[in-house]
Amino acid sequence: MAFKTSVNIKFDIGNVEFIKRYIPTPSHADAMKGIIEGFTEESVNRSHIIIGPYGTGKSLLANVVGSIVSKSVDRDNVTTLVNKFNQVDEYIAGKINHASNLPTLFLPILLSGNEGRFRQSILTNVLKKLGEQGLDIVLPGLSSKILQSIKVWDDEFPDTYKAFCLRLEQDGKQIVRWLEEIKKQNEVEIKYFSSIYPLLTAGASFEVDYDHSFLSQMEYLATVLKENNMGIFIVYDEFARFLQGLNKSKFNEAMQDIQDLAELSNRLNCIHFILITHKSLRHYFSSSDEDSSKEFQRIEKRFNQYLIKSDQATFLRIAEIIVSENIDSKPQISLDDFTRIQGAMRKYPLFPSINQTERDELVIRGMYPLHPVSIFLLPHLTRVFGQNERTLFTFLESQETGGLINHISKSKEYYLAHQLFDFFFPDSTGNSNDELAEHMLLYKKAIARMPEDIPNKKHTALNLVKVITLWNLCVLQNEQKLTTDFLQFAIGTNEEELLELLSLLNTNKIVRFNRVNGFWELFAGSSIDLQEKLEQEKQSLKQNPTNEIEVLKSNLSRKYYFPEKYNDEKGMTRFAAVKIIYGKEVLEGKIENDTTSDLSLYYVLPENTEVTNALALGSTLRELSVTSRGSLCFIHPDPVENIKSELYNYMALESLRRNKTLLSEDKGIREELEILLNEAKYTISDYLLKISIFDGIHPWYVEGNETYFNSEFELTEKLTDMCNRLYKHTPIILNDSFNRSSISGAQRNAAVLLINKILEEPHNNQFGITGNGPEYALYASIFKNNDRFDYNVNNLDYSTVRNEPFRLLRSKLKELLDKNPKGSLKDLIDIFIAPPFGIRKPLIPILFVSLLRDRWNELMLYSNGMFVPGINGAKLYDIIVEAGPENYHYVYERIDEGYIQLFSNIETHFRDSLEERLSTQSRLIYVCGTLLKWLRSLPKITQTSEHVDEEFKQIRDLIKRSEIDPQQTIAEIYKLFYEDLAKLLKVKEYAEHQIIELKQELISKVNEIIGVGEIGELKSWAEDQRRSLSFNSKMLEKMLNALTSTGTVDERIWIDKFSEEYIGVKIEDWSDTTYELFINQLIYDRNHLNLRENENNSLNKENVVTVQLNNSRKIINKVDLSVKSTTVYSNLERMINTAGKNVPRQEMEYLIYRLFETYVVKAE
Repeated sequence: MAFKTSVNIKFDIGNVEFIKRYIPTPSHADAMKGIIEGFTEESVNRSHIIIGPYGTGKSLLANVVGSIVSKSVDRDNVTTLVNKFNQVDEYIAGKINHASNLPTLFLPILLSGNEGRFRQSILTNVLKKLGEQGLDIVLPGLSSKILQSIKVWDDEFPDTYKAFCLRLEQDGKQIVRWLEEIKKQNEVEIKYFSSIYPLLTAGASFEVDYDHSFLSQMEYLATVLKENNMGIFIVYDEFARFLQGLNKSKFNEAMQDIQDLAELSNRLNCIHFILITHKSLRHYFSSSDEDSSKEFQRIEKRFNQYLIKSDQATFLRIAEIIVSENIDSKPQISLDDFTRIQGAMRKYPLFPSINQTERDELVIRGMYPLHPVSIFLLPHLTRVFGQNERTLFTFLESQETGGLINHISKSKEYYLAHQLFDFFFPDSTGNSNDELAEHMLLYKKAIARMPEDIPNKKHTALNLVKVITLWNLCVLQNEQKLTTDFLQFAIGTNEEELLELLSLLNTNKIVRFNRVNGFWELFAGSSIDLQEKLEQEKQSLKQNPTNEIEVLKSNLSRKYYFPEKYNDEKGMTRFAAVKIIYGKEVLEGKIENDTTSDLSLYYVLPENTEVTNALALGSTLRELSVTSRGSLCFIHPDPVENIKSELYNYMALESLRRNKTLLSEDKGIREELEILLNEAKYTISDYLLKISIFDGIHPWYVEGNETYFNSEFELTEKLTDMCNRLYKHTPIILNDSFNRSSISGAQRNAAVLLINKILEEPHNNQFGITGNGPEYALYASIFKNNDRFDYNVNNLDYSTVRNEPFRLLRSKLKELLDKNPKGSLKDLIDIFIAPPFGIRKPLIPILFVSLLRDRWNELMLYSNGMFVPGINGAKLYDIIVEAGPENYHYVYERIDEGYIQLFSNIETHFRDSLEERLSTQSRLIYVCGTLLKWLRSLPKITQTSEHVDEEFKQIRDLIKRSEIDPQQTIAEIYKLFYEDLAKLLKVKEYAEHQIIELKQELISKVNEIIGVGEIGELKSWAEDQRRSLSFNSKMLEKMLNALTSTGTVDERIWIDKFSEEYIGVKIEDWSDTTYELFINQLIYDRNHLNLRENENNSLNKENVVTVQLNNSRKIINKVDLSVKSTTVYSNLERMINTAGKNVPRQEMEYLIYRLFETYVVKAE
C-alpha cells in the first residue's frame, strides 16, 4: 500500500496501515506522552490542543491514540507500535502498552471543520456512538421535557394527544421516528415541537430551553458511560475552521461550552477532549476585540498545548527510514562516491542538527541515491508547499516523473537537486501563489534568454537555472550561499565546464554573481546593455578628487565617533567628525580645520604604495596631530587607486539613475541600476571598512605619537581623555533638548524669552520666570543648577561667582573687552566656542547676556558701520546663531567724567524728551535717543529746512547721525558744547521757536507781495478786488475765508489758516519746497489779478496768451519754464507723440481739452 497523502480523522480510525507505518519522532513525543497519560494517570489534564503546520502528523497522532483506546486494532499491531516507541522513549512505550490494556472502551467522537453549533455537534455525535453500542439515551433537559409533556398528554389529556398525533400525520411525520429524533436532540424537530405547542395548548408557549445546561447534559452522559464501563475520546480536527465560521451571536455560548467541556474532561477520566489546529488559537483571536481575546485567554488555561514542528533531524530520520525500509530496489553507494561526498559534506555544513557519524550513515549512505543537496532542499520545499512530511512521503514513494522510485527504476546515479524542480513544478505556468509566481517568472525569463548556440551545454545550463530557482524559492542563500564551488557540487559537473557556462550565462543576462552577498543568482534586470552605457557615461566624467572624496564620504559606515564617558559626565554630546583626505593634500598642507565638530578624525588615503611617500605622510601627520588640537590621523593601508574605477562606476551609475529617458526604455533598468549601484557601494564600503577595524596593527597619529587601537572602545576612551583636557572648563548644563548644536523652534522661543527677562527684569527672582515650561527648564539647568548663578546676575555682583567655568568665562570676556574696547563680535563669541569651554551655540546668547549683564549698557553692536539698536533676545539669536557674529562689531564704551557731565546736563534740560524705552541700554544710547526724540518733536520744517541757523543745522545733523554712529555723534557734541552749555541751550531755544519766526516772515512776505502794510489793509484790498472782478480767484477766496473765519486780528492765527487752505499743508509740516511753492503761487495769483484788470490794455499782450472758452476768456502768462516744468512738458509731449499715433484726431483734441480744463480752468 502506498503511503496516504493525508489522514481523515473521521474515517481512518482503526486503519491498521497507519499503525504499521507510523514513525515515532521527537516532535510527537510530548503530545503523545500528555495524551496517553490522561488514560493511565489520575491527576492530569485530559483536555489538549495540538498545534502544528500542515502535514506534521497531528491528525495521524490522534488517529493512532484513538485506534488504541477504542480497541480498533489487534494486540500485535499495538505491540509493533510499542516496539517503535521503545527506540524513542521507553516511558511513552510503557504508557501506550498500559493504555491498550485498559478495561474501559473509549468511543471516538470525531469532528472536523465547522459542524455547526458546538454543543449540538458534541451531543449528537455522543448519542449516535452510544446508540451504536445499544444504549438508547434520552438527555435530561429539553428532550426529556418534550417527552414528559407528550406522556402527560397521553395519560391525562387524550384530546390534546390525539390532536398532536393528527398534526404529526398531517406534517408527514411518524411518531415513533419523530420521538427518536427528539431523543437525539434534533434541533429542527425540537423547534417544530415548540412551534406547534401553542396550537395544541390554547396559546401557551413552550419554553425552548435549548440552553438547558450543556454541562449538566455532559455530566449525565458521563454517568451513563461509567455505568457501562465506557469513555469517550473527543477529537475536533481543523478546529480553526469552526472558530472562523463562528457566528458572533453564538460566540459566548461556544466559548462557555468549550470551557465547561475542558473542565469536565480534566475532572473525569471517562472524557478526553482534543482540539487540533495549524496555529495557536491566540492567532485566530489577535484581530478580535479585547473582550473576545480575554474570553479566549480564560479558556486556553484549561488545556495542555503541544507544538508539533518538523525539524531537520526528524525530517532526515523519517526520510531515511522510508528510503531504507520501504524501497526494495534501493542501490548502494560506492566507496569512491562515499569518500568524495564525505569530503564535500565537511566543507558545506548543510546538516548542523546531526553529527558527523549521523551524516555519514543517515545522509550519505542511508539515503543514497538522493544527493545531499537534494536532501537539504527537500524539507524546505515541502514547507513551501505547506505539507511537510506528507509531501516528503509522496515524493519518496512516487513513481511519477521526478519521483525517487521512478529515478531508481531508470538510473543508479545520484538524484540531483535540479530533478526536484521537475517533480514539484511539472507545469511552471500553473502557480497561483504570488510568491511562487514571482520566482517562476524569473525562471521563465532566464529560459527565454538562453542562447541557442550551446547545444552541448544547454542541459547543464537548464539544470543550473533550476537549482538557483529552487534555492531562491526556499530562501536558502543565508544558510548556504550558491558559490561557484557549491554549484559544482550541487549539479555534479567539473570546474572548467561550470566556469565557462557561468561566464556565458552571465554575458546573456541569465545569471549574475552578487558581489555584495557573494553568491550566484538569477538575473532580474533589463534587456538593455547597461555596461556599454556605463562606459559611455564614465568617459564623460573628468578626474575630480573633490567628487571622489564626496563619494567616499557618502559610503562611510561611521561618520562620527563619541567620547562616551565624557558625554555622560558632562550631560552633552561631543563628537569627533570623520574626514577623508588624500595623502597628496596632506603633504601640500591643504587640510582645512573643521569648526563644526569638537574633534576630528582624519582618514588619509594614499594615492600609491611608495615607501618614501608613506614615510613622508607619517611624519606630516605626526606634526599635524600636534599643531591641530583635537585631531587624530590614520593612514589607510591600501592605496585609493585600488578602488578608483569603482568610484567612477558609482558616479556614472548615479548619473544614469537620474536619466529619465534611459529609465523609460525598460522597466527593469531601474532595478538593474540599483543592483549595480549596491555592488559599487559594497566595494567602496569594504575598502573603507579597514579604517574602522581597530586591529591594533596599523598606527594612529595622536598628539605627536603613534597609537594603536585594538577596539572602538579604546578609541572612545582616547576621545574622552582628549575632551577632558581640551574642554576641561565646559559648564555642566543638563538639558538634552538645548545643549546641542541645533534646537527646535519651541526651545529657541524659550531662550529668547529668558534673555528678554534677564534684560528687563535682572533683579527679579528667577528673572520673573514662572511655571514649568521650557523657559523654566532652561533657567533651572543654566542658573539654578549651577551654584545659583542667577543670584549673581540679580545683584549684578560677579565677585562671588562660585561656578568655576562661569567665573573663568567672565574673566576671559572682561579681559578682551578691557584690552580691545572695539573689535569683531566673533572674537567674543569664539571665547565661548573654543577650548577650554566649548559651549554649544544655542547657549551662547543666554550666557553672553548673563555674564556681562552689569556691563551690558556699555556694550554696543554695529553692522557695516551702522549701529544696531534695540538688542533683545530675538535679535541676539539672529546675530550669534543664525546670521553669524563675524558680520558684526562691538564697541565697549568706557565713559569719562566729562561725558558724564554732558549726559547729566542733556538729561536735565531735555527732560521732556527723555527716551524711557532705552533706559536699560547704555547711557550713551539713552542720551542719543533722548536728543533724537527731542529733534523729532520739532516741526517738520524745522527738522528739514536748510534756511535755518548754522549752529542749529550742525547739531541737527549730528543728532540724525546718532542712529548710525552714536559714539561719534556724542564725541562731536562734546567738542562743541562741553565748555559752553549756554550755547547748547541757545540752539535748543532757537529750534523750538523757529516756527514762530517763520510764520512772522510769511506774514511780511504776503503783505509785500500784495502791496499792503498790515492785516486790516489786506482785508480791505481783498474785498475791493472781489467786488470789482467778474471772475472767481482762488487766492482771494482762500484769503477772505481765512480773514473772516479767524475772527481776530492775530496775524499768526490768520497765516496758519490761510497757508493750510491755500497750499493744503500745515506750516509745521512744510519743507523748503513747500515754502517756495507758497511764495511763487502767491506772486503768480497776484500778477494774474493785475492782468485781468488790464486785459483790454495792449501793453502786456506780448507777455500773455488769451484763450476764449465758451462765454469767458482765460489769460495765461508767458513765463520761463523751470527745469522740473521742462521735464514734465517733455515727458507729456513724448507720451502724446508716441502713444497717440493711432488715436483719432477728434479724441486727441478732446483729451488735450480735458487736461486744459482740469489743470487751467478748474485750477482757478
